[in-house]
Amino acid sequence: MTTIFMFPGQSSRYPEMIEKLTRTHAVASELVARASQVLGRDLAAHYRADNASVFVANRDVQVGVFLANQLHASVLASEGVVASWSLGLSLGEYNHLVHIGALAFEDALRLVEARGRLYDDAVGGAMVSVFPVDAELVEQTIAQLGLTDKAGIGLYNSPRQQVISGDRAAVEQIVAALEAEVFLDATEIEPRIPMHAPVFAPTGERLGRELASIPFTAATMPYLPNTRAELYDAPSAETIRTCLVEHVSRPVRWRASVEAIAARVDEPTFVEVGPKSVLFNLFGRGWTPGARQRTDVAKDWSEHMQTVIKELARAG
Repeated sequence: MTTIFMFPGQSSRYPEMIEKLTRTHAVASELVARASQVLGRDLAAHYRADNASVFVANRDVQVGVFLANQLHASVLASEGVVASWSLGLSLGEYNHLVHIGALAFEDALRLVEARGRLYDDAVGGAMVSVFPVDAELVEQTIAQLGLTDKAGIGLYNSPRQQVISGDRAAVEQIVAALEAEVFLDATEIEPRIPMHAPVFAPTGERLGRELASIPFTAATMPYLPNTRAELYDAPSAETIRTCLVEHVSRPVRWRASVEAIAARVDEPTFVEVGPKSVLFNLFGRGWTPGARQRTDVAKDWSEHMQTVIKELARAG
């Protein structure tokens, strides 16, 4: 069995995701304290479940999910559970870069906070998840409507789930056209920020200026950028910077990224390392690239985590 860590993106947020770990694991509390020093603000106080404004700013969404992912990984590491492969969905790519040794935790944290601020200042739009529908039909519909410069598929999540992102009016027009053709479960997952859409390119250019001052080091494991779904065994710093700029306004090819690793290793077991079970739940429904596991559940989390640790440690 080959263990592969999957780090989720910012739609996996929920208010208690930080506190539930710091209450039960000292290593998690220590990492939150360290992160607070890096950013110069009390993150433990901000990421309290009773803080009504915890996710009002996208900066806090991005920092919170990035940090929660790192907390889950730190708990696994403290119990001896490691992986030689990983990938991350959207924001989770920054956790992936930390995991493969290409980016220091402190630098990633500063970069994610800067990225969040840029997103808060960006042009408006929307993101809508659609299921069950093939990517080809969505692409054809966008082209037929003449909206390719205003919206597109922002995330190719699985064979039957896509996320449409871009100008709100264009996204709504695309969804309406699809609903007229097929049965569709359409869910708005982001009401303001059109991530991974063509209209978001200026934000990517601004992020490029932030990336110029960030030091990247030689990765000790393969790098798998979302936008390319291609494994790089020895990525250069310039390649990583270029991919992270592309990442802002180009589609996340999650399905292809997962399949790229599955084709490379024996008996892949994909472990979602972070809050919720978004990536875990994409498996199935006719798509099973490998075995799956998750580090988070809604109830009896501590017991679940210990069971996962035992299973992965035994397999490793």
